[in-house]
Amino acid sequence: MMKNYKTTLPLLLILLLGASCTKTATQGRSPAPAQPVALSTPEPFTTAVTVHGALREIMHMGRTDRRVDLAPMIGRAGLYGLGALEGLGGEVTIWDGQLWLSTPDGQGGAVAGRHQGTTSGATLLVSAEVDRWQERPISQAVPFDQLDAFIEREARAAGVNVAEAFPFRIEGSPTRLDWHVIDGSKIPPDAHGHEAHIRTAVRGSLTGAPAKILGFYSPKHHAIFTHHDTNTHAHVIVATPAISGHVDHVDISVGSKLFLPAR
Repeated sequence: MMKNYKTTLPLLLILLLGASCTKTATQGRSPAPAQPVALSTPEPFTTAVTVHGALREIMHMGRTDRRVDLAPMIGRAGLYGLGALEGLGGEVTIWDGQLWLSTPDGQGGAVAGRHQGTTSGATLLVSAEVDRWQERPISQAVPFDQLDAFIEREARAAGVNVAEAFPFRIEGSPTRLDWHVIDGSKIPPDAHGHEAHIRTAVRGSLTGAPAKILGFYSPKHHAIFTHHDTNTHAHVIVATPAISGHVDHVDISVGSKLFLPAR
């Protein structure tokens, strides 16, 4: 028993001395600097956009036949879309599953309204389903010639992938808004191009009236659903008096609201 004690004691002394030296050496060192934590930026997100038809086919090839039925679009919550009726018989706007059609009345005006059902089809339709929107207040007036840049800047800041197509909404009372409703019955058979189609359209203007604007932005759909000199295509809806149609010019007023898709 005594022999084991004599053997164990020196070993315990060695272990204690070693621990003491290690502690003293550690206390004499400065603490290691904290490493910075890299904050990852979320990847821009993309909203799926569906396109039926193409402006180049309408304007330059005279193709105005039905490309998609409109009846299945009615009542689909979160569905937004815009385009033109087959035969260029008017304008199509879909707002949260509500179908708005605007057609020439044959007397120089247009008849617009919401439809609970339809047998019509569209020769051009761009659409997207959006479950959630993010609101961005508009604190400065946006003239029409700055609309593309404004939409791109705000969308980029909101995390939207601006390299791909996406929908947007604007609600407010524009200081000026010019609109048209296409009238295919008055377009000469040999007429081609945007100007020829606009020349025979029903046209109108709004000043300061409450309006809802639905648009689609894309840098890669020129001659498909945007014209060659713009990245946006927009339609307007006014409740009273009922107006809907293609937006030719809009100056956005201070206090309006921009809505963009949310994650």
